[in-house]
Amino acid sequence: MVKALMFGKWDARYHPLYEPGEKVKELLAESCISMTDRPEVFDSDALKQYRLCILYGEFDEPAFGNGETAGLLSFVSAGGGLLVLHNGISVQSRSELGQMIGGKFLSHPPYEQLPVIYYRGKGSVHPVMEGVSDFCAEDEAYQFQLDPLADIQIVMEYQYEGKSYPAAWVRRYGKGRVAYCCAGHNGKSFENPEFGKWIRNSASWLLSGQEEG
Repeated sequence: MVKALMFGKWDARYHPLYEPGEKVKELLAESCISMTDRPEVFDSDALKQYRLCILYGEFDEPAFGNGETAGLLSFVSAGGGLLVLHNGISVQSRSELGQMIGGKFLSHPPYEQLPVIYYRGKGSVHPVMEGVSDFCAEDEAYQFQLDPLADIQIVMEYQYEGKSYPAAWVRRYGKGRVAYCCAGHNGKSFENPEFGKWIRNSASWLLSGQEEG
């Protein structure tokens, strides 16, 4: 059974971990997922037991320290899988981690102006999108500044006020892989079957890179 670690904050103001974490555990039932709110786990030998890390941290939490940053970078570059959901991109407060993910969160329109319609990005269909149809969800439409030096593939987009924005992307980082999606504001978001497919597909793709060596 695959061992995975999901990081967030139990008592976060906007994105508490518990309900999304339980939903992810249901979606990835074939994996053994441990949930933690202690960033120091990334600066320890404990990280070596996991094949997949899932980030769901909060923006108003302190930045990762030097050891924690180095630990997560090493985990992915050595072949680990990193699944970043919605506010998990908050680790961008350490520029090294933002560069690894491939984009920086800028803002989002008010939640009450949604729902958001997500649809496949342009180009060839990536494995994380296999069987995933366009879907509509009540969520926060995050807007980003993508890293022009990061070799990312946008796999999902959304439209807001007549413009298209990236919603999800994937990339390789060293021997590892990274997948990000801006959906996932609360537990209800994870009940959407199409988003659930994306999460399962992404976990499979992240882990398949390890099988390739």
